[in-house]
Amino acid sequence: MTGPSQKATRWVIASLSFAMAPQLVKMPIPLVIMTLLPLMWRIGAEIRGWKPLPALVRHGATALALLALYFSYGSIAGRRAAISLLTVMLALKLIESYRIRDARLIVSFSLFLCTTQFMFNQGILMPIYGVFTIIMVLVTLTQLHRNEAYFAFDETPPVSVSLFSELGFSFRLLMLAIPVGLAFFLFFPRWVTPLWGIPEATLDAKSGLSDSMSPGSIQNLFMDDSPAFRVVFDGRIPQPSDLYWRGPVFWDFNGRTWRGGFYGKNLGVASQPEANEAPWTYTVQLEPNERHWLFALDYPATRPRHSRITIDFQILRRLPVTQLLQYSMVSDPVFVDSPELGVTLKNSALDLPVDSNPRTRKLIERWKSEGLDGQAMVRRVLTHFNTEEFHYSLDSPLLGRHSVDEFLFDTRTGYCEHYASAFTVMMRMAGIPSRIVTGYQGGWYNEIGQYLLVRQSDAHAWSEVWFPDQGWTRVDPTAAVSPLRIARGSLSAIPAPRHLLDYSWLRSFRNGVDIVQQRWNDWVIKFSADSQARMFSSFGLERLTPSMLVATLFVVIGLFSFLLLPFILRVKGPDRKDPLRAVWLKFLQRLKTVGFEALPSRGPIELAHSAAIQLPRDSRSIHHIADLYSRSRYSGTPPPLRQLKDAIKDFHPKKNTG
Repeated sequence: MTGPSQKATRWVIASLSFAMAPQLVKMPIPLVIMTLLPLMWRIGAEIRGWKPLPALVRHGATALALLALYFSYGSIAGRRAAISLLTVMLALKLIESYRIRDARLIVSFSLFLCTTQFMFNQGILMPIYGVFTIIMVLVTLTQLHRNEAYFAFDETPPVSVSLFSELGFSFRLLMLAIPVGLAFFLFFPRWVTPLWGIPEATLDAKSGLSDSMSPGSIQNLFMDDSPAFRVVFDGRIPQPSDLYWRGPVFWDFNGRTWRGGFYGKNLGVASQPEANEAPWTYTVQLEPNERHWLFALDYPATRPRHSRITIDFQILRRLPVTQLLQYSMVSDPVFVDSPELGVTLKNSALDLPVDSNPRTRKLIERWKSEGLDGQAMVRRVLTHFNTEEFHYSLDSPLLGRHSVDEFLFDTRTGYCEHYASAFTVMMRMAGIPSRIVTGYQGGWYNEIGQYLLVRQSDAHAWSEVWFPDQGWTRVDPTAAVSPLRIARGSLSAIPAPRHLLDYSWLRSFRNGVDIVQQRWNDWVIKFSADSQARMFSSFGLERLTPSMLVATLFVVIGLFSFLLLPFILRVKGPDRKDPLRAVWLKFLQRLKTVGFEALPSRGPIELAHSAAIQLPRDSRSIHHIADLYSRSRYSGTPPPLRQLKDAIKDFHPKKNTG
C-alpha cells in the first residue's frame, strides 16, 4: 500500500500537534523535547524528501523516551505520566508512518489523546478544543480515504477541493452528531458517584497548595492565575482583612520544611461554633485539586458531606477532590479555638530542632531578658519586621541549613512563607505555642455574577499563636511588612509584572469574563444524577427513574433521527467520483445500449460471464475488460488505468440478433 500524499501527511501532523497541545504545556521539558523532535523531523522530511530513519535510530529514540518518562515522573502509574507516554509514542510513530494505514492509526489515536485531556480540565475552552480537533481529524481522514481510493493508479487524478469545502463537510458531519450527543448528556442515566474510582496512587500533583511548606513553595503559586475556588455569600461579604481561607495546618518543623502533625491530622475538633449564631453563610465551588482538604473561613460551624473537621480546624474530605465540588459552609470568626491546650499539643506547638538558627535564638533570649510577656513579644517581632529593612518580594535568595537566621539577618527578602516561618519559629523560641496555617487570602469580587473568585496566586501562609483563655489567635506577619497584600490582594503587593502579558487591565478583564466559566460550571459540570432526576419537575414529574430516562432517551434520539434524516441524506463530500468507477460505469452503459442490464448485486467476473453469454461475439473483450477492472480494483500490483480506458474506448458491442 502506498503512503499518503504530502498534503494528507501535513494534515496528519497538524491534527496530532493540535490534539497534543494541552498535554505538551504540562509535560516536563525533556519529554517536550522528545515529542517535538520527531514532529520537526517529519516536517523536514516532507519538505526535503528525507528517507525514513534506520530502525536502530527509531528504537534508540523509543528507549530514550521511556527513560526520560521514567526519570521525569518516577513511574508510569499516574494519569499524566500515562498520557505523556501516549503523546511521546504517537510522535515517534510519526517518523515511521509512510503508509496510509499507519497515518490513519495516528489520526485515530489523536482523537483518543484529545479525549484524555478532559480528565484534567472541563473548562469552557475544552469543548472548543474538542470541536476543532474533531474537525481537523475528519478532514485528515477524508484526505487519507481519497489517497487510498487513488493509490491503485499510475497517475492520481487531480482533485481540486478547497479548504473551506473540506472544513464545511467535516463541520456538517459534526453538527449532525451534536443533537444525539446532547440527548445522551441529558438523559443517559447517571450514577451518583463515578462508575469507577481513581486510585490515589495514580493521582498527579496538580497546581495548588501542598501538604508541606518550605521556602519558595507558596511563592511559586504566585505565577499561577488558574482558579482555586469561587464563593457565593448569602448576605454580607466579609472585609478583605477577614478573607483568610483556611487550608493545611503545619505543626512539625525540621529546620527547613513544615509539615502537618500527627495529632492535627487525626484528632477531631473538640467544639465548634453554633451554626445559627455564625454571621457568614456561603457556598464554595472548589476546582479539582486532587487533595483531601477543603477551604473555609475561620471558624467553620458546619462540615460538608463525607468530610471531617480536625482539632486544628482543617476540613478533610474522605476522598480527594478530583472533580468540581460544591459545598455550603457557615463560619463564625469570633469563636475561641482551644481556650485550653493539652500538654501533648502544647509540646508539639513548641518543638524545634536542636541547635537550629542560633542567631535568632540569641535575639529572642535578649528580648526575653527585657521582661516582655507573650503579647509584648508578638508586638516586638511584628515591629521588628515593620521598622527594619525587610522586603516583600519574589526574588528571595535560596536559604540553607539555618533558614530563619539567614532570612532575618542576611537576605531580609521573602514571600509570605518566609515571614510566617520566621515568626512561628521566633514565637516557639520565646515559649509561645504557635503553628502555621496555609490557604488563600482575599479574592476578586465579580459584580456581575456576585461571587468571589479566589485564584492560585492568592495562596498565602500565616501564623497562629496560643494564649491561655484566648485560644489560637491569627497573626499575619506579612501584614507588618506589606499591608497592601492583605488589603488589596497578592498582585497589588508586588507591582512589577510577572510576565509579558501581566497587566492590571488584562487581569481585570480575565476576572470579569470568568463569569462564563462560572456559568459553565453551574449549568454543565454540576449536572448530576440529582439534577437529571429533577429535570422535569416544572412539568409535575418530581423524579425520573432510570427506566424513564432510558425511554426518554430513545424517544428523543428517534425524534432527532426523523428530523435529521433529510439533512443526512443531503450531506455529501466534495463532488469527485472515483475515476475507476467512472470508466466502469461507462462500460456498463455501453452494455446497456445493446440490451444487457447489469444487476448491482453482481461482481465484475459474474457480470462478465452473464454478458458474454448474451453477447457471445464480444465475449473476449468483455472478459478482458472485467479482468482489467478486477485487477485495478483489488490487485496489489494494478495495471495502469490507461489500459482499462483504452479497452473500454475500443469496446463497441453489437446487439445479438440471433
